[in-house]
Amino acid sequence: ENRTLSRFFPEAMQIEIKKKSSHDILVERALNGDPLIIADLKAGTGREVLDWWLDVPFDELRPTVRFVCIASLTSSPDSIQSFFHWVSALQDRVTYVVFKNLKDGDILPDYEESNEAIHFREQFKPSHVALPRLDEEYATELERLNLTIAEVLDPKERSVGPLLCKLMVKSRLRRYQQNIYDQINPIIDGLNI
Repeated sequence: ENRTLSRFFPEAMQIEIKKKSSHDILVERALNGDPLIIADLKAGTGREVLDWWLDVPFDELRPTVRFVCIASLTSSPDSIQSFFHWVSALQDRVTYVVFKNLKDGDILPDYEESNEAIHFREQFKPSHVALPRLDEEYATELERLNLTIAEVLDPKERSVGPLLCKLMVKSRLRRYQQNIYDQINPIIDGLNI
């Protein structure tokens, strides 16, 4: 929904992305018992961050800490290539969950059909979640009002505007959200998160 995870998790800690020592906090928190740590690496995250990930002692941490790489892919070839750049570096050190954002259509040709993509899917057996295209009118209104679907469905004293407050719109948004949850829940169960 074009927002960082800190929008949904106000307690999130922001770290200086250019300093390697800042990233070390992730590992220390995991070793100190935090059951789930999410690192929101915005689109186009640079080489500095990948270098830090390549410095992580995955083998030493493996019995205690598990890493899951969650990718959000669009039909943009840059989106796919950036992801495969990370895959070629991280290889099997992480488990992959791929969110296919179908905002531009039902197929991501560079992910569905390329030899690199086929090889990736065969070798790493990623889990997949398809994010169907959201009605453009609803997406625009959500963005304009700075709302998430969850906030529309449970407004808690916040105005959701004349369009999003309608019963049929809420019903469609609820089905849209439930479709995504129905795909995510078995993945979470399989990862034992």
